[in-house]
Amino acid sequence: MTAGVERQHYNVTFTLLAVAAVAYALLQSLVAPALLTIQEDLHTTPAGAAWILTAYLLSASVFTPIAGRLGDMYGKKRTMVVVLIVLALGTLLAALATSIGVMIVARVIQGAGGAIFPLSFSIIRDEFPPPRVPHGIALISAILGIGGGLGIVLAGPIIQQLDWRASTSRIGPAIAGKPPTTPPTTRPKRREMSEVATTNPGASRTFSASTVMASA
Repeated sequence: MTAGVERQHYNVTFTLLAVAAVAYALLQSLVAPALLTIQEDLHTTPAGAAWILTAYLLSASVFTPIAGRLGDMYGKKRTMVVVLIVLALGTLLAALATSIGVMIVARVIQGAGGAIFPLSFSIIRDEFPPPRVPHGIALISAILGIGGGLGIVLAGPIIQQLDWRASTSRIGPAIAGKPPTTPPTTRPKRREMSEVATTNPGASRTFSASTVMASA
């Protein structure tokens, strides 16, 4: 009976950690295919739109070691909860953003979610039976790549059926097949890729990199 309770405990723990890891990985990649749309809606330049990705990655690189240290000092589970709350607040702010400055701030806040992975590894080492630790860490690591590729695939249908804000505010209802509470905004006519490459070479390179990731 004790073994059964322990097994259920670490399986539930892994499920929760996996959901958190998928959320971070999706937020990292969902934005890339929508950069041109976000650039038009927020009336910014290609350089400003590029900061939507750059700010997220820079924030993750800064906050990840800090949150890991805080986890050692104040408890890994408690720090994980705080990180998830911060990630949720950043997501809400991104959904409400009406300017590129607010969007970049929201992405910086979301980047704190990068601490999910080192905290997950530490929790797995503390909570899992020793034989299961390598498998748990390997699966969480794989989720980063799987979630990144899944975000590239999901971005197209979400943006086409709803709008780019759905990638941060209505992912759950979209996956569940529920209609949005407000009608989608009218989108300008889609430009041909040759025109995009001519007028916006930086965005074209981002699109090409995203396509390669999805094909890998």
